[in-house]
Amino acid sequence: MKKVLALILAALLFCCMAAPALAQAPGGRVVRVAYPIQPGLSDKDEFGKYSGYTYEYLEELAQYTGWDYEFVEVEGSADESLTKLMEMVENGQVDLMGGMLYSDALAQQYDYSSYSYGTVETVLQAPYETAQTALINSQANQHMRIAVVKTSGARIGELEEFCKINLVEPEYVLCADANEQVEAVRQGRADALLNTSLNYLEGVRTVARFAQKPFYFITTKGQSTGLMEELSGAMLAMEQANPQFSAALFEKYFASTAGELALSEEEQAYVAQAGTLRVGYLQNKAPFQYQGEDGQARGISIDLLTQIANNTGLHFSFIPAKDMEALSKLVQGGQVDLVAGMTYNYDAARAQGLSMTRSYLSAQYIMLVREGTQEANLAQSPLALLEWSQYEGSADTPIKRYPTQEACIRAVLDGQAGYTYVDTYTAQYYMNQPGYSGLKSIPQTYEARKVCFGMAKPGSKELLSILNKAVADIPELDMQSVIFQNTVQKQPVTLLTLLAQYPLESVCILAGVALVVIGLLLALLRLRARAGRRTALELKRHYQVYALVNEYFFEYDFKKDEAVIFIPSEAGENRRMVRMNASQASQPGMEESQRLFRQTITSGQNGVQEIYLKCQDGRYHWLRLIIETVYDGEQAAYALGRINVIDSEKREKDALEQKAQLDGLTRLYNAEYSRLFVQEALERGEMGALVLVDIDHFKQVNDRWGHPQGDAALQRVAALLKENFREGDILGRPGGDEFLAYLPGTIGPEALGQKCAALCRRVEETVLENGGRITVSVGAALALPQEGYAALYRRADQALYAAKAQGRNGWTVAPREKEAT
Repeated sequence: MKKVLALILAALLFCCMAAPALAQAPGGRVVRVAYPIQPGLSDKDEFGKYSGYTYEYLEELAQYTGWDYEFVEVEGSADESLTKLMEMVENGQVDLMGGMLYSDALAQQYDYSSYSYGTVETVLQAPYETAQTALINSQANQHMRIAVVKTSGARIGELEEFCKINLVEPEYVLCADANEQVEAVRQGRADALLNTSLNYLEGVRTVARFAQKPFYFITTKGQSTGLMEELSGAMLAMEQANPQFSAALFEKYFASTAGELALSEEEQAYVAQAGTLRVGYLQNKAPFQYQGEDGQARGISIDLLTQIANNTGLHFSFIPAKDMEALSKLVQGGQVDLVAGMTYNYDAARAQGLSMTRSYLSAQYIMLVREGTQEANLAQSPLALLEWSQYEGSADTPIKRYPTQEACIRAVLDGQAGYTYVDTYTAQYYMNQPGYSGLKSIPQTYEARKVCFGMAKPGSKELLSILNKAVADIPELDMQSVIFQNTVQKQPVTLLTLLAQYPLESVCILAGVALVVIGLLLALLRLRARAGRRTALELKRHYQVYALVNEYFFEYDFKKDEAVIFIPSEAGENRRMVRMNASQASQPGMEESQRLFRQTITSGQNGVQEIYLKCQDGRYHWLRLIIETVYDGEQAAYALGRINVIDSEKREKDALEQKAQLDGLTRLYNAEYSRLFVQEALERGEMGALVLVDIDHFKQVNDRWGHPQGDAALQRVAALLKENFREGDILGRPGGDEFLAYLPGTIGPEALGQKCAALCRRVEETVLENGGRITVSVGAALALPQEGYAALYRRADQALYAAKAQGRNGWTVAPREKEAT
């Protein structure tokens, strides 16, 4: 009975997702960890890399304990592996196991850790579009249809207790699994579904939470090795050092990710009647919001609102304000509905009469000083701040206030102020411009600046909800592209910019025109030397900006045909900078990859591009390049950009595409993709043959031996199809007990008949696990020129019925017609 109870509790947490993992230091204790494969908690990818909530938690524990880990896995189903591993813990074969709910019965068999390392909740969830109607009102009686898995008795009991407290009369819609639950709420047969907080389902949101339960680590009962004492001590130290660690892990592995934007009926109604919303923005707050030379609104916030408009159907018009005072007057006067961008700060929002959306961007603060400034001299130097900034500095800090951010930075550059604070994106925007090359950035440890949209009070709760959903729905790739395009500006080199940036050198050049040839040559030599120093300074400035973000960046010089790649720092190393001639391979065998890389970055196509090529480690990787080309007039001068390795993203996408194509039971192509691939082959003009296979009296197989044996029969026929036909043939299961095979290429009626006969014979010889036998009927047809899928399928189907009419367990090849019908 105790074993059964243990399995139930472990399986209950597994439905929520549960498991273990650990790692660390050479020479320390080696802990054997039970490791059932459970998505989200203790997982392992195809390359043997471990991941998951429990795995990362134990990895962090290892920083405190110095433990090393041996992960113990066993074969079998989820329940079987849990049972075996729990027995191994009880017998002392395994030291530690995670993901265990507490019970008095299990406490007699195992020792529990003193502290839990996470919690699981039972939840009610509904589709995004109907979630508003499924909210629980505990002040009034409600009738709610709830989709539940019929075997989840414990969770149903928790639900009944919740419903009793909150005046809800539940009507249960019994389902076989979670997929059927989702289908029930999608089809309107249920208002909500019963789930757990550790089981992520696509397209639903949580409307109620209850029955929170902690989960623990367990070890062998009465073990005197001191392992549990070390574990509990490390868990306490972790909690004291980082109380948010468990919450961050939960957010990483189980929180909902951005998906398809779904608006409720109330939100859709708001969009339909909202008209054009007026958005106030600051004219000079680059790169977030500013007025371009053409008078149009520009910046990160503006581009994001444009994307939100495209995704939601909202319409925005933009109203400029010269400073924060003018913008506040627009808000207080009811002349704007929204503010394009503001710092996420409750006090500031309250003072300006604004509600805040969720933040859409976070950026580290940095200090900007002039090149050559000694940090020790900054204590008595004036701090440049905006006139409306609430930051006061320390009591003895001299402060100079300026109307715009650009004026603050210019004051530092001109020596009127010693330093100023900006976020990394603002710093990158200005430091990428020639007129601000004399700046140096110093990273700060202050809390990062969060930026959000502001909504004038009293605002619509539907609008606030729409904006929050839209912000959460923006893909990370789109956000990165918007930031990159607004911070790395095209800066054509002109005579005016050179005169403004280097006035002394310009005067020397103009004066040198009047000198004799020798004087002119000397001036040219001097200019060349200064240009070299300026190039070095520009490179140093870019390098400092890139160093703020621990990622790969590149710069390509069109004139020199030279690429510089900035490589992120690793533990104990400094960031490296690699130069290479882009048209010459840096290593043998890299010629084609280097040619493709050069072709991509010099194409002039700005934005995001993805390429697959061989890298310096000798392996092929998928790379995402975010490219911006800088022009000197009409001539391309430089290509700048960032490189991300996206192998895991590509693998996940390919796996999802393959999963969508295959039938879950037989692993053959499903009906949709079978038809699609055969149709594509016919449209390419490939001659071939279509074979339809039907299991004889399959209903009797299910009725006599049960559906599991029926499924086994389907799987066996699928396996025989793979053995009987070639690797390149298209094999599918259109549905039920019917299969198809398309054989591209020329094949004669006799050879086709032999294929069909061989398949019938192999199936007839097959003996099922229970001793039963099955047979199949086969119909085949040779494709005619210009024949479509429907016509070919019809002829093969007629041949199949002819085979059945002849007594089944046989085959028929359709006679060749003169032309396709």
